[in-house]
Amino acid sequence: MEETKWLTKGKIITFVVLILLIAGIIIGVIVHRGNLKKDYAKFEKQLEYAAPNYLLKEKIKLYEYEWREINITDILKQKLVINKRASDCNGYVIAEALKDSTLDLEESTSNVSDSSENNDIASTNDTTDSNQTSTESSSEDDKKEDKTNKRVSSNITYKAYITCKKVYTTKGYGTKPDSKKKNTEETQTQNDTEKPVIELFGDKTITIKVGDTYKEPGAVATDNVDGDITKKIKITGKVDTKKEGEYVIKYTVSDKAGNKATVERKVIVEKKKEEPKEDNKDTPTDNNTNNDSNNNTNNNTNNDNNNYYRDTIAPIMTFNISDAYQNICTGNSVNISANGPYGYVARDNVDGNITSRVSITGDTGIINTPGVYNLYYTVTDSSGNRANASKQFTVRTCGNPIQKPDTTVSVTSVVVTPNAKTMTVSQTAQLSVSVFPSNATNKSVTYSSSNSNVASVTSSGFVTAKSKGTAVITVTSSNGKTGVCRITVN
Repeated sequence: MEETKWLTKGKIITFVVLILLIAGIIIGVIVHRGNLKKDYAKFEKQLEYAAPNYLLKEKIKLYEYEWREINITDILKQKLVINKRASDCNGYVIAEALKDSTLDLEESTSNVSDSSENNDIASTNDTTDSNQTSTESSSEDDKKEDKTNKRVSSNITYKAYITCKKVYTTKGYGTKPDSKKKNTEETQTQNDTEKPVIELFGDKTITIKVGDTYKEPGAVATDNVDGDITKKIKITGKVDTKKEGEYVIKYTVSDKAGNKATVERKVIVEKKKEEPKEDNKDTPTDNNTNNDSNNNTNNNTNNDNNNYYRDTIAPIMTFNISDAYQNICTGNSVNISANGPYGYVARDNVDGNITSRVSITGDTGIINTPGVYNLYYTVTDSSGNRANASKQFTVRTCGNPIQKPDTTVSVTSVVVTPNAKTMTVSQTAQLSVSVFPSNATNKSVTYSSSNSNVASVTSSGFVTAKSKGTAVITVTSSNGKTGVCRITVN
């Protein structure tokens, strides 16, 4: 009897444990699904913020009352959004252009003067005006039907619709606006006609002496669609350092669409100036002659190393999508990964790919206050040459309509070519300056010298060597970005 009771108690305990285990599993599943829903909702909002950058990169314009369907796979391909749950979801973003009240205001302002002029004419010629009224009204009707009179809208709303593993589906998924107003224009990726951009390390013209060693500095290449395509650059041409003359090194690269870009570098091989030979009749021993010879050889070697092997060329840093712009929600941090919306590559003529050395400072943490914030990128090669760049992003309170970012394109970096030059007294040189990005709103720069007694510079970048010493020529953009050229006067 006692044994039967214990068996009964054991069964009860086992049953209770099973109940608790099942309850724990159910609660765990519920909590997990809840976390998944939060992640999917966050992904949905990220897609809505990334959609404007997709249209910008693909150069798609929407007219008033038009809409466009953007597949989320296209956004992910461009790495505009990085989310660990992205592979769980399918869907699209609807970009819908509304009536642009800003354009209405501009037109109404311009129509005020037009209407006053028309009233003056009407007071003197009623009959003519009455005949013209019907003609003008019919003409306006024709214009409304003419598609060429559509207005590009800047008032665009974005709504993401996703379905993820039968756990989360956006309300209204599958519904789309009027098909007659759908925009089906080809994207930039589908119709890429823009050539890649090749940027040379060092000077576009290099001068060396007969017998010197020519070391190829190299170049980098970026494409508006394919991003960094430096590995595809083909370098052709040879330099015969034993023979005087001018030689051309050609750099060629093509993107996936077949657009080709070519840049050339000129290498001038000059005859060495012969130094006057000293009379060695009074030289006491042959050992001294040998020592002098050895010293000269060492000096020449050192000079060659200083002139052609010492790395004075700054790295080049490029962004995969030059005009990308991030909008994030308050309570989050901006995506600064090398493969993210602000994906970047840093290359050096000696060290090669130094992307891993890029340091990012600025507003990199979690931000709780809406506003416009800054990121600063710096990379330094093994020889201490540095390159700088910057990006901006906007923090908004989620749920508010997405506003168009400031159309002003700020200067991110200034590159001076050459960035180091050796001159003799009274020699002159013209500096070449490149302002990035190429579509910066204000590309104006100013020049200054750290020591104008050694080297002076004009407002157009024309340098004059005045006396022996060292001076740094600084080129400054309108927003304070700088590039330098170190001048050594012998």
